[in-house]
Parts: sequence; structure tokens; C-alpha cells
Amino acid sequence: LNSNLKILIQVPRSSTTGLGLILWIKAVFANEANNIWAQLAPKIVTITKGWSESYNLFLKGEADMVLSYTTSPAYHMIVEQDERFASANFSEGHYTQIEVAAIVKSSKQKPLARKFLSWLITKEAQDIIPTTNWMYPVNEMALPLEFEKLKKPQKTLVLSDEIIFENKQIWVQEMLDANK
Repeated sequence: LNSNLKILIQVPRSSTTGLGLILWIKAVFANEANNIWAQLAPKIVTITKGWSESYNLFLKGEADMVLSYTTSPAYHMIVEQDERFASANFSEGHYTQIEVAAIVKSSKQKPLARKFLSWLITKEAQDIIPTTNWMYPVNEMALPLEFEKLKKPQKTLVLSDEIIFENKQIWVQEMLDANK
């Protein structure tokens, strides 16, 4: 890594992108994660609570790189007609980010929630996702042309739910310890 590179990342306890970075490092580097965190730590400008905070700092020029989504450049192309932004394309692969929606056990509006979740996977709802949440939809569909300009990961990485559940606390602590 470039020694002068400045990076913004997010806290893995409050940000799915922050957690995704930890999972990527574990999926790619496994037992070498501590060494990777030690190499990254001097380059990390700050660790923000969430994606919005770090992305806004990035847009203000506070760092060279921000932990974000491969689809983030589509926003700039479509909304701002700005093609300056690009995502990194790692030869090791990219960790899959899956947005979820669920009904919480304590919900007092379960029928309405079920109706919303059913709607969420319809073509009508999925047509909205690419240019509002700036992510790929869950269903195959035609996307705005700008999505064709995005770098597409050649390999996707996913760890099992069981492995994540068993190790998440330890892995988060490793990252936090390296960035004190």
C-alpha cells in the first residue's frame, strides 16, 4: 500500500460496511489479519460511526479513499454527471454486502410489515433500489447504463453465518486494538 495513502473506514459495531471490511480481511488473510490491521492502522485517518460520516469526510477531501460500495460511483454519474469516482477492484475478491429487511419480534404491526416485505421484492420496489439505495437489486432486471460502467468484482467472498457468529466479537476487537 502507498505509504501516504489516507483511508476512512467505519466502526464495525455500528456499520455494516465496517463489519464487511473485517469479514473481507478475515476471508482473504485469515490468520494474518493482525498484520494487515497493523499495516492499515497508520493510513486510517478516522473510524466513523457510519458510512455517511466517512463518505462526507471523503467528499470534503479529508482522505484519498473511503470504505464504501462498488456501486457508489453510479450515484455520482447519475445524479451529479460526475465520472471522477471509481471503486477499487481487489484481485482477492470483494466481500458481499447484503441489505436486509425483517420483522422484529416485538412489532405491533406484523400484518403491515409482512405486506411491506412482500412489496419490497416486487419489480416495482426493485426498480427503485438502484437509484435510491444505490445498490444492485435482489432480482435480475435492467439497470441504468451507468451501472455498466462500474467495476464488477470478479470474485465474491462470503463467510458462513456460523463462523461469523462464533468469531465476530474477537475479530472486531482485533481491529479496534490495532487502531487505538
